[in-house]
Amino acid sequence: MNYYCYVFIIPILMISNLMIFISSSWISMWMIMEINLISFISLIIFDKNMNKELYINYFLIQTFNSYLFLMASLLLEYNFIQNIITLMVLSMINKMGFPPFYYWYLKIMNNMNWINIFLMSTVQKIIPLIILSNMMNNKFSMLFTMIIMMFTSIYSSIKGLSQMNLKFIYCYSSMIQMSWVIILMIFNEMMMMNYLLIYFIISLSMCMVFNNYNINNLINISMLKFNNIIIYYFMNFSIFSLASIPPMFGFMMKLMLMKELFNLLPVLMLIIMIMGSLISMFFYLRLLFMNIMVNSFSNKINYKFINYNNNYNFKILFMLWMMMVLLMSMELF
Repeated sequence: MNYYCYVFIIPILMISNLMIFISSSWISMWMIMEINLISFISLIIFDKNMNKELYINYFLIQTFNSYLFLMASLLLEYNFIQNIITLMVLSMINKMGFPPFYYWYLKIMNNMNWINIFLMSTVQKIIPLIILSNMMNNKFSMLFTMIIMMFTSIYSSIKGLSQMNLKFIYCYSSMIQMSWVIILMIFNEMMMMNYLLIYFIISLSMCMVFNNYNINNLINISMLKFNNIIIYYFMNFSIFSLASIPPMFGFMMKLMLMKELFNLLPVLMLIIMIMGSLISMFFYLRLLFMNIMVNSFSNKINYKFINYNNNYNFKILFMLWMMMVLLMSMELF
């Protein structure tokens, strides 16, 4: 049943995300959001970790924001345009699970499997991103969005410091990365798509590993070395890249992003965003700390009698990283 669910529902999910690029009115955007919502709820119903209360909560929250967006779009013909556009921006921020409207996001993500977590943190944010980009013609909404994203970056990085659950760490990580994506979207949409695609590839490689080995907290990561050494190093490279440590792809993209935003953003705002990224680097590196310690300790122990039979196909991860190499080479040249 789960197999057929992914075969039939994921294409509808992808088509609804592509339809948003050709929509030309607020009503059509609202209809595409509803199609996307129903397809994703149909997907998470088959998740064994989810119960009825959680996906009904998700449905109610998303429906409330969709109708708030619809009501605001109908009121655009009247006065108070700034207030109405602010309401539309808030509805999209709530749909994506940004602070201060993020408690439902953590609760639902904590009870999903890793594949659905990946879809919710990347694919499900494409439609709200495109709608937000259509609202950036108004200077007030642009400034309001930038302030919210600055607050999101610093707040999520501080909240992620105390987490031991990998799903919570991944949630706060997605908030930080999406705040950079939205800031970049205001000024350069093409570079934003490149950044989003690189984050998509890194997240997919990490979530596939976590899902296959059922890794849910920091302690479980250390056992990955004894299952498959190639996957162990692939995951370490993905975490280094997500932490924007040179010479990984995440650092190269962050460097080009800084170069683009240096003359466009106020210096104080850019410094706060950079501080958020530096604080978040601590809990990214903490994911690797157990790996490095166990790796150095295991060199002194004879593990030849330990036999973990696992036929995980690492060719998909290799293909994802090659795609990222091609994308970065295109961006650099």
